Amino acid sequence: MIKSVNPGTKIYGIIGYPLGHSLSPAMHNAAFVAAGIDAVYLTFPMKNVINIKYSMRQFSVQGLSVTIPHKINIRRSVDKIDPLALQIGSVNTVLWNKNGLLEGYNTDGPGAVQAIEESGFSIKGKKVLIIGSGGSARGIAFSLLEKGPSAIAVLARNAPAVRNLIRGLKLSRSCPELKAFHFPREKEKKIRLQFRYESILNDPSQLKEYDLIIQTTPLGMSGHSEQQVTPLSKEYLFSHQVLFDIVYNPEVTPLVKVARAKKLKTIPGYKMLLYQGARQFELFTGKKAPIEVMEKILKGHLKSSSK
Repeated sequence: MIKSVNPGTKIYGIIGYPLGHSLSPAMHNAAFVAAGIDAVYLTFPMKNVINIKYSMRQFSVQGLSVTIPHKINIRRSVDKIDPLALQIGSVNTVLWNKNGLLEGYNTDGPGAVQAIEESGFSIKGKKVLIIGSGGSARGIAFSLLEKGPSAIAVLARNAPAVRNLIRGLKLSRSCPELKAFHFPREKEKKIRLQFRYESILNDPSQLKEYDLIIQTTPLGMSGHSEQQVTPLSKEYLFSHQVLFDIVYNPEVTPLVKVARAKKLKTIPGYKMLLYQGARQFELFTGKKAPIEVMEKILKGHLKSSSK
C-alpha cells in the first residue's frame, strides 16, 4: 500500500500491548495514500510509556495513537492536554505541536458517540449502561454527557476505578442519574457498599431499564486471554436494548452472538475505530479524513479475518 519510504516520510504509529489485533495501521496507511500524504503508520508494541517522549524524538515520530493499557498513564508524559481529554482523564492521541510540545487528545469518546448516532440511536433522554472502567469507558462516558442521557450506569471489576469515574461524572453540570453495579462475587459479598451509587447486581431485571449497553473491555478480543468470555450472559440482555461492543476483532464477539440470539440491535465495533481514527487523522495532518477509504479497508480486513 505504501509506495515508498524516504528520509522525508513522516512517521506515525500506535502504541499499546498487545497490538497483533490492531487494524489502525491498515486504516491510516490507506488514508495517507488516498490523501496523497508522504507518511507511514507503524505499530510500536510497548509494555510501558515511561520514555515515550524520548523515543518519539529519537525516531522522529510525529504522532501516535494510544491504546490498551496506556490511555491513562500516558497523561504523565504529555506537556499539554486538550480540555476534553483532561476531563475524561484519558488520552488516546499524542502529537507534537508547532512549539515542540507533546499534546494529548481523546478521540475515543467523540468517535463512539458518532458511531452510536449514525446507527439511528438517539442518546438524549435514554439510559446507558457502560461495561468497563478503563480509558475507553471514561472517554465514552464523558462524551455521552453532551448528548443528554437520563442515566449512566457503570459495570466493571475495578471498584476504585468505577467510583472515580462516577465521581467525575457527578461534577458535570448536566449530571444524569448515576449508578455502579457489582456482580455478587464472594469477595464483594464481604464488602460493605458505602459509596451511595453502588448496587449489587443479583437480579437480571436490574438491567432491563437500560436502553443502550456499551461494552468497552477487552473481553472477547481476538488474541486476548479471555477472548471466549462474555461480560453478560443472555439473562442480562433484553430485546428492546441496543448493544455496542467496541471490540472489533473479531467482528462478532461472544457478547454480540448472545445479543443477536436475544434479538438485540447491535452496532458494529469497527465504527468507533473508524470515527475516532478519522479524528486522529485530521489531528495528525490537518486534512479532512477520507472516511470512505478508511471504512472500506476496515471492512475488508474484518471480512478476510472472519473466514
